[in-house]
Amino acid sequence: MTQPRIWIAAIVAVAVAVPAAARADGKNEIRTVTFDDAGGVTRVHVRGAQTPTFTVYKLERPSRVVVDVPQARLGEGLRGHEGAAVLAANTWAVSTIAAQELDDGGLVVRVIVTLARPGRYDVRTEGNELVVLVTARDPAPKLASPEALAAAEAEREQARRA
Repeated sequence: MTQPRIWIAAIVAVAVAVPAAARADGKNEIRTVTFDDAGGVTRVHVRGAQTPTFTVYKLERPSRVVVDVPQARLGEGLRGHEGAAVLAANTWAVSTIAAQELDDGGLVVRVIVTLARPGRYDVRTEGNELVVLVTARDPAPKLASPEALAAAEAEREQARRA
């Protein structure tokens, strides 16, 4: 009678050792989306429970980089309004970052990085993290304060809408 209890304890220990994202449904759970900006290069960090696979493409008007992570879902901390999280980056290279969960024949997490101005991008994985590097074509003004950059960007946006 002691053997079945030991065996059950071993199963429980294995179940606890397996990450919740892998145990539940095999989907990669996207846990955080953050960004940093240095020297005119904005880095978007998409951290998951597992190493992500992805496809990437660029769309115009507005210019944006779209990264799809198949077999993934958004973690609870990212489920904002209507199942999407939106970050206002407001850097020289990136205006906004959005992450949303799509059910398109299987769960997909789509990350949309809207470029603030023309530029180039690169996407790579680093462990369980997907990193999108965005570099504006023109360098950021060296003497402009963040407030002056935000005012100039708001003025440019208002002129574009007019």
